[in-house]
Amino acid sequence: MSAKRKKTIYDGFFYKNPVLIGGLIAGPVIVCADTLAHALVLCLMFSMLSFISVMLSSFVPRRLVYGLRIIVYSLIAALVYVPLSQVCAEYFPLEFEAMGIYLPLLTVSSLITTQTEFLFNRQDGVTLFVTLLCYILGFDLAALLVGFIRELLAYGTMFGNMTGFRHVMPGLATVPGGFLVTGLLTVCFHKLRILFRRRKERAA
Repeated sequence: MSAKRKKTIYDGFFYKNPVLIGGLIAGPVIVCADTLAHALVLCLMFSMLSFISVMLSSFVPRRLVYGLRIIVYSLIAALVYVPLSQVCAEYFPLEFEAMGIYLPLLTVSSLITTQTEFLFNRQDGVTLFVTLLCYILGFDLAALLVGFIRELLAYGTMFGNMTGFRHVMPGLATVPGGFLVTGLLTVCFHKLRILFRRRKERAA
């Protein structure tokens, strides 16, 4: 695997994780990912919405002025969201209702707007596909990790099933609890990134 391809994968999953490193679109994770079920539905919606929207946005002519391109990206995402939300409401009605306004807010996420403009649109077809996929999977892994930790520690359950964990902290299911868990994971990822970078510099 080439060094450029490795960097693309590492950036999406680790070095520039859109939630734990970049801080992008962390709001829906903090609010919605209080259980694994909610985190899973959030990931499904985010993945399909982001992938389809960014791929369609790559066809927007570059000759359009910057501000107009950003508006077009958001409009494309909004149009993609409509059928996706109907499918989500049909198959996951409880989770869809619980997440409320935070699902439609994904249409104006920075991954679809600014990252499409400054990162994805500067790459060719194959590289665009791989980079976008890595960033989406990076978001998904972070959201699922937050949902796993919060459900286990707040409710003592996993996908609604009791695990036998008794030392529950219900406050972690709240929004401040989401900030706490996401913040602690962000600190850990920053520390790991520094350690990996130092190790890489020593090896060089």
